[in-house]
Formats: sequence, structure tokens, C-alpha cells
Amino acid sequence: MKRWKKVLIFFVSIILILVLGFFLWFRQQEQVLTDVKVEAHSKTITLFIPGYGGNRTSLGGVVSRLDRFDLGTFSYRTYIDSDGHFSEEKQQGYGDNSMIQLLFADNKDPEKEVKQIYPYLQHLKEQGFDKMNLVGHSTGGPMSVAIMTAYPDDPSIPKPEKLISIGGDFPLHPSQAYLNEGKKLPKDLKVLAIAGNIWGRPTDGLVKEAEVKAIEPVIDGNVASYQFKIIDGSPLTAFHFMLHENPTIDKMIAEFLWSS
Repeated sequence: MKRWKKVLIFFVSIILILVLGFFLWFRQQEQVLTDVKVEAHSKTITLFIPGYGGNRTSLGGVVSRLDRFDLGTFSYRTYIDSDGHFSEEKQQGYGDNSMIQLLFADNKDPEKEVKQIYPYLQHLKEQGFDKMNLVGHSTGGPMSVAIMTAYPDDPSIPKPEKLISIGGDFPLHPSQAYLNEGKKLPKDLKVLAIAGNIWGRPTDGLVKEAEVKAIEPVIDGNVASYQFKIIDGSPLTAFHFMLHENPTIDKMIAEFLWSS
């Protein structure tokens, strides 16, 4: 028994060392956010939209880090029920560069989620937010586009200003009807698409680079500007579910949304 105890203690120690090493490494990676400079936008709200099956961890880390480094304000974590009713879990309350982490009860039904968000967007307009940014991960990217095309030029909701799609899984062979939806996008919209490439391969392990870039036919000629950026690295930085845990992407988000 003593031998097995020693073996168990050895493996537990190894695991603890690895966990501590990862924690210290990640804290070091976060330092990329210390020198980021942003402007304050009090009338623009930024919504963080998770992908298929998204939960609190999906984009919670991004919002928390941006708040911790004083780049934005983690205002509320908002839950949207199946019937479209919503409840807000207050974090810091509204402030400069306010951010909302959205969570859906029907988190595996993108079309339904797009419909369910409408009452909440009206609520935000009533709170005084004239403009909104959308940040979507995975399926949250196409959902963000669908939100904008579902309610074009609607004065009762904030006007879309910027869109960031992170590892967005856009259809590789879109129908013409789908492409035509892009004509409903705001002409002054600014778009950033980010893809992960693991060790130089054009995929983040789940979504191909080509799928991320498949947003281009939808927005081509329909928006003011478009940028495409690649995160090339190991699975720790470029894997699909690590993209929203990568401080380098946090930096891209902050600079794209609030530095101009």
C-alpha cells in the first residue's frame, strides 16, 4: 500500500505542477493587454454571443479579462429564456465600453435564438444605447449576421456598428438567398473575422479557415470595411475553444472596437 501511495502522490504532484505552470504561463500571456489604449464609448453596447451549446465559460473569460484590464465594463450577464424573456445578472453595471455576456436557454437552436434576442435589444435601446457591437464565437458569428439582417434599419433597437466573428462557421456553399441577406447589413458596418490555424494548418481543429472566410461573400460590397486575421499557434492558443481564452485575441477585440 505504501508503494501505491507514493505513486499516487507522485502523479498528483505532477498534475499540480502542470496546472500551476499553465496558470503562470497564462498570466504571462495576459500581459499583452497592459499596453492597450482605448477610447470610452458610453452610448455603444457590446454583446458577446456564444456558439452552439454555449455557456458561461464560452465568452465569460474574454469579458472578464477586458474588464479586469480596464478596457471595457462587464455590465451584465444576461439570460434569455425560451419565450424571449430575459433576466440580468448585474456585474459592474453600465459604464464606458459596456459589455454584455449573452446566454440562451435554447443554446442549440440558432434560428430561435435570433428571434429571442429581439426584446432584449429593444430593452437596451430604452436604456439609452444607440449603437451596438456584436462579438460572436463559432456559430455566434453567423448568428450575429442573422441578427443584423433580421432587423435591418429598426429604430427600436441599437444600430449595429462593428462585428467580430471568432472561428465563425459560415456555410461553405451558401445559397443565393443567403447571400442576398447581406444586402440588409448596415453600409457603415466594420467587420473583423478571426481564424485559428493550429501549427500552420488551415483549421482550428473544428472549424476550417475556409469556413471563417466564408463570411466574405455575404459582406462583400455590403459593408464599410473588412479585416481577416489568423491566429497561428499550438492548440493552447489556436484550438477552437481556446480562441476565446487567448489574450492576443482579447487585444484584437479591444483595439478593433474601441481604439478608433
